[in-house]
Amino acid sequence: MNLLLMKKRRLLRRIADAERLSYLNLGSGPRGLSDSHWINVDGYRDTNVQYLMDFSRKWPFPDGSLDGIFCEHVFEHFDMDRGLAVLRESYRVLQPGGCLRIIVPDGEKILKSYFANPSELLVHRPGDTLCPMEAVNSYFRQRYDHQWIYDWQLLEHQLLVAGFGQVTRVSCGKGTISKPVVLDDEAYEWESLYVEAVKPGNATNELEARRN
Repeated sequence: MNLLLMKKRRLLRRIADAERLSYLNLGSGPRGLSDSHWINVDGYRDTNVQYLMDFSRKWPFPDGSLDGIFCEHVFEHFDMDRGLAVLRESYRVLQPGGCLRIIVPDGEKILKSYFANPSELLVHRPGDTLCPMEAVNSYFRQRYDHQWIYDWQLLEHQLLVAGFGQVTRVSCGKGTISKPVVLDDEAYEWESLYVEAVKPGNATNELEARRN
């Protein structure tokens, strides 16, 4: 049996045997959690990353197997089409009533700051030239790592297209449905858009069915 298949089976067994909720830290990087309730995945090896995953393919989780997903400053690294595929996979693996908490650079805030208060951009991303347009480029390109930048309207639209029902704009460290998956890094607060999206359905009934 190859190593990848063994890891996938261990991952699925962990979800099936979980006595409490299972949460996914999507693109955890060095901020992976050493916690039995959390599964840390990324495309690259890093601290506490438990599973290396190609986000562009079907994820190694059964339908409706997870209670919540946290995704901070990862989604902007996909182009629009691949980003929608990530949202659809998030929707698939969440149980009904489960919540995706997604945090991205806020394109609207960045552009408004450039026109209204460009010096504020330089406080957060001074760059080499100390020119506000370099700061704008760093958000929208970031050494070609960033593929797509969202504002609230576009991100809400994509989440609804992916199937999510309740989509709400929230703030750093706060959420209504996503409280169990609030792992926000305050270092991103000034530049970020915070959104929670809920898969329609009854979470309580679905969770009980999984455990009986």
